[in-house]
Amino acid sequence: MNILRAVACAASLLGLAACGGGGGGGGGALPIGLLPTSTPAAGSSAPAPAPTPSTPPATAASSSQNSMPLTVSNGTDSSGVNLPQVSIRLCAPGTGTCQTIDNVLVDTGSTGIRIAADALNSAMKSALPQEAVNGAPLNACAQFLDGYTWGTMRVADVTLGPKSASAQPLQIVGDPNSGNVPAACSDNNTLQPENTPDKLGTNGIIGVAAVLQDCGAACAQQAIPATYYTCAAGASCQGTTVPLAMQAQNVVANFAQDNNGVVLGLPAISSAGQGVTVGTLYFGVATQGNNAMSGATVLKTDSRTLSVSVSYKNTSFPDSFLDSGSNFFFLNDSTIAQCASNGTFKGFYCPASTLALSASFTAATGPALSQSFAIASAQSLFTGNPGVVAVDNIAAASSGTSAIDFGLPFFYGRLVAVLNEGQSALGQQGPFTALAMP
Repeated sequence: MNILRAVACAASLLGLAACGGGGGGGGGALPIGLLPTSTPAAGSSAPAPAPTPSTPPATAASSSQNSMPLTVSNGTDSSGVNLPQVSIRLCAPGTGTCQTIDNVLVDTGSTGIRIAADALNSAMKSALPQEAVNGAPLNACAQFLDGYTWGTMRVADVTLGPKSASAQPLQIVGDPNSGNVPAACSDNNTLQPENTPDKLGTNGIIGVAAVLQDCGAACAQQAIPATYYTCAAGASCQGTTVPLAMQAQNVVANFAQDNNGVVLGLPAISSAGQGVTVGTLYFGVATQGNNAMSGATVLKTDSRTLSVSVSYKNTSFPDSFLDSGSNFFFLNDSTIAQCASNGTFKGFYCPASTLALSASFTAATGPALSQSFAIASAQSLFTGNPGVVAVDNIAAASSGTSAIDFGLPFFYGRLVAVLNEGQSALGQQGPFTALAMP
């Protein structure tokens, strides 16, 4: 799994830790939770940038289609677990040169589209124009626990289900046309490259966190290490400032309608886990009847870090978050037995019997919201139910004392809304996370 890497960085929600500063930005959650070979790690959240104040108003059309299937499968790895994915269609801007890429992760813990170069055909690789700053090709870096992604910044017309946005900047991860990896990106070669579908577990990531760019005003004002670089031919790559419009974007915010955020809806599943599971990704929050979030509780959400405050077993975890890009729960609870330290499931929890637990979320207004969840033995579940790809009760140990990562297990049987910065819905101003029952 992943842990934050923070040096003047944006919130790293256990994953692709993109740096940021004032003006929108966030880290991401890269699911490297592949069984049985992976070992989970965990972390805490770091400061994120303040939102960009100038945000276009949300718009909706009552007749607009605004949803698409959200499928949990094993992605591009036979041992993948809890990977919520969609298909994305990319076209060279204004042309008919297009390709649909399946198995792309939907991540509420990061912002921006990142597609593996190996998932693109040769026509698309050559057709997508590369961004440039002062005439030099633009590249991007993103870091996570033990690895990093590196690739070019390109532009594409993007379609997700019924929605489209033209000329969107996005990262092509592992692009052979990218420059040499800067030392800061690889942390002086202490991090391993994770630039292919087999390493990512999917063909890419669509980050839909509640901020509009992955780095924001900080990267527009100064060169931030391990974020954006220009790579002139024959020269080493240099850190660079990047205008907001050229940074990786929250594509939903650029749709013409239903553009103020997203709602993820996944069905309740068996406690034994199950195979491929299909839910719905709704575009917009309270813009149409199907994303109304009736009876929702808006969680008190830090506008800078996007974190929420949770009480668990009479202990406060003020930097917690809900993250569809994390395969499991990550929490620090010494009262729960862990799996054998010399076994396949090292780092996971293995209680003798399934534990019924609860957490209390601080609401934006009104009383706290109590939510139940369960933790089962990772070893018992995965060995007793081979082939499951959707699980709602597996957790890994975290060393963090201020945050619980409510990963994809928490999303099953709930509606989870993410409202973008600068927008308002459900009687509250974004950015925020909200919960409702289907």
